[in-house]
Order: sequence, then C-alpha cells, then structure tokens
Amino acid sequence: MVLKYTQSLNKISELNVINSQQELDLLKSQIHPHFLFNTLNNLYRLVMNNGHAGEIVLKLSETLRFTLYETNTAFITLDKEIEFLKNYIELEKINHYSNVDLKYNFKDIQNDKILIAPMLFISFVENVLKHGRNESIDKCWIDIKLKQSKHKVFFEISNSVSISSYPSVRKDLSNMRKRLDILYPDKYALEIYDEKSFYKVNLTLNLE
Repeated sequence: MVLKYTQSLNKISELNVINSQQELDLLKSQIHPHFLFNTLNNLYRLVMNNGHAGEIVLKLSETLRFTLYETNTAFITLDKEIEFLKNYIELEKINHYSNVDLKYNFKDIQNDKILIAPMLFISFVENVLKHGRNESIDKCWIDIKLKQSKHKVFFEISNSVSISSYPSVRKDLSNMRKRLDILYPDKYALEIYDEKSFYKVNLTLNLE
C-alpha cells in the first residue's frame, strides 16, 4: 500500500510538471506570431524613416533569445525576467502605444539574482497592452511595477479601463492561476480589481 501511495504521489507530481511545461510552451507560442509580425513591420518603417532601427533590432533579438533559450529551465534569475519585460514593453510601445501614458518601474529590487519561474508576468502585461486602450478616453494610462524584498516579489499592473470583459483575458487569467497553483502552491496571492474606471492586478509571490 505504501509503495502504491508513493507511486501515485510521484505520478501526480510528474503530471504537474508536464502541465506547467505545457502552459509555458503555449504561452511562448502565443507571443511569437502576432508580436513578431507587428514588430518586424514597424522595424521596416523605422529603418526607412529614422535611425532607431539598431536599437529595435537589439531588443527584438534579446526578446527572441530569451523566449527560445532562457525559458528552457524551470527557474531563472529575476534580472533576466526583468530584462525580458523591459524589452517587450519597449517594443510594444513602438508598435501601439505612442499615444498612451505607459510607465513601468522595476528598480525597487533588493536581490536580482533570486530565482523565479520564467515568463511569469507576461500574460498580465499582454492583456493590459492589448486591451488597455480606449479611444473615448482622453488620457489612457498603464502602470507596471515589479518589486522584490527579502524572499518576496510584488508585481502590480493597472490601467485606465476595465478589460476583464474580454474572453481572452478571462482565459489567460484562468491559465495563469493554474500555473501559479502548480509552481507556487500556497505561496502566492493574486488580487484583481475590476472597476469601471480602472483595472488592477496585484500578485505577491513567496519564494522562501
């Protein structure tokens, strides 16, 4: 009986790891086509019109390198995750967000070598960048923050319009909860505030 019970626990653990990897693979496949298509189109326009092309190529190269190579391990250092988010946000600002007050702050970090699961925040960022604009609002804004203190990481993203009504947002949030349940069981807190005038996500991770 003990042997069978141990085998069952091992099987469950193995399935959880497979589940988590499948979620990550799906996330990586979702990012590539739409994101690359927009960025390459804008890169062509920038090459023709101004001298910022070199910077764009570098950020795109670093983003591709991260998604193809850095995410093949269970955990990466926080500084790599932050660099990926910075590059992704800067490229999306060029693609779509020149007319949106888009701010991010990833400076309040005590230990940027702490280990974290890769691509943990990108679904939240993608959702807000995709749906966080509203032409009827004079000044749309998006604010992204990442902090780290001792063994905890605090991620916060908010914007000036409600976005949870989109089916893709609800699906991504559901997938994100599943991934967090597998990677950080009983070690995370996810709070979502969906109001008429703003949308906000707070995620706290206990990495101890």
